[in-house]
Amino acid sequence: MKKILLQILFALLLFGGMELRAQWLDKVTLYVPNRVLDLLDVFSLDVGTGLAARAELRFTRAVQGGAGIGYTASLVKDVNRQYGYAVRNGWDSLFPGLAAEDIEQRPTSSLVQEYWISGAGFPNPMDPIYNIRDGARDYWEIGGALGLGVIEAKVALHPVDILDAVLGFFFIDIKGDDLTFENFK
Repeated sequence: MKKILLQILFALLLFGGMELRAQWLDKVTLYVPNRVLDLLDVFSLDVGTGLAARAELRFTRAVQGGAGIGYTASLVKDVNRQYGYAVRNGWDSLFPGLAAEDIEQRPTSSLVQEYWISGAGFPNPMDPIYNIRDGARDYWEIGGALGLGVIEAKVALHPVDILDAVLGFFFIDIKGDDLTFENFK
């Protein structure tokens, strides 16, 4: 009886640990590609053309200033691995603690999220558009946008992604965006 219980315990440990071993195999095998992607996630860069007048600075959505209006078609490299193109149309007026905006982003390529945001007041970090894992915008971004005439550009750093990149070197993925073998199936 004792021998059978030991065999059952051994089988449970062996097969129960398979998922844990598979997770570590993913982490070790895909370590370098995940670190490269995490480092690329740290910044955003959008460059577009259209009719625009925009000057904005942002130290999170709570502390921002500037205004803009325009219609631009942009090449996009944005938060949450949005890569491609987007057409933006609208206006915004930004002051620390207060924003008034009516901006639509569509059409877009398949990896860039479409959205329309319209309203005034204090930007709410709990709004799904600012979700740190899959939101279309980053509430915590630090950066700015400048556009005049037919050229517009936006540059931003993403503090949450900086933390994710640093912790990723220690196998900690706070954003849950590291690749696994499941991504390739």
